[in-house]
Amino acid sequence: MKISTRTSTLCGIITAIAAFYGTAQAQITFSSGGSLTVWNGAPVYTSLANSALSSATTGQGDQNITGTYGLMAETFTPSTTFTLGSFDILLGVNNISTPTYQVNLYDLGPAGTVSVSSASATYGPGLTSLFPDNTVTFTATSGGEVQGTFTMDSADQVTLNAGEEYALEIWNPSADGSAGITWNRSGTADSGGQMFSSADAIDNARITLGAAGQAGGAPRTGSLALYPESQVPEPGTLTLLGLGASMVVTAIRRRK
Repeated sequence: MKISTRTSTLCGIITAIAAFYGTAQAQITFSSGGSLTVWNGAPVYTSLANSALSSATTGQGDQNITGTYGLMAETFTPSTTFTLGSFDILLGVNNISTPTYQVNLYDLGPAGTVSVSSASATYGPGLTSLFPDNTVTFTATSGGEVQGTFTMDSADQVTLNAGEEYALEIWNPSADGSAGITWNRSGTADSGGQMFSSADAIDNARITLGAAGQAGGAPRTGSLALYPESQVPEPGTLTLLGLGASMVVTAIRRRK
């Protein structure tokens, strides 16, 4: 049986809808909700365990920004290999005027390449981000600590390897100043990494909060939980594809 021109057209519409949906989601998406003392779901990696999460009471901003972007970062070292689907942090979104920020992920090398404890540890600019779709848009709302979820699109669902050290960075536009986004941190040590900042994300090395004069000499830990990719399409995708499939089936039956 030949498929009618009408049915072929419907198939084309479904393909176009799917392509449009994928394009529309071509960035990291942000949402918030949940507890401030317990991580949502079951993360594969946490910089702070649930028992220590309530100690993440300091809302850390950038250094005074001197470039186009300043940044805050947390280094981490997974103990298992997995594909990153999303991550959560405790943060504040503070009257931002430039809602498009950047989130970047860098592979620093084997565990211990950058010290997790030294107050003089650094790592350099000019690294290549593992996130090709590295923008995230925040709603310009005011204040208050939330548990924020950053969900990767398919291009950003990168594989993280056990025993490899990474740096996750949030880049604040200079127009919003050093406190556009504040990242809640704790003084509890993390065996996998520590928190860094930079006044110029493009040109300056990342230095510890202690070296930047933003904290005492001891390492500080930014709240961070990592989650594996979801194998289930988002509800919007299922609805669109289900509707399209129903239209095709109906058209074929009528053709018969």
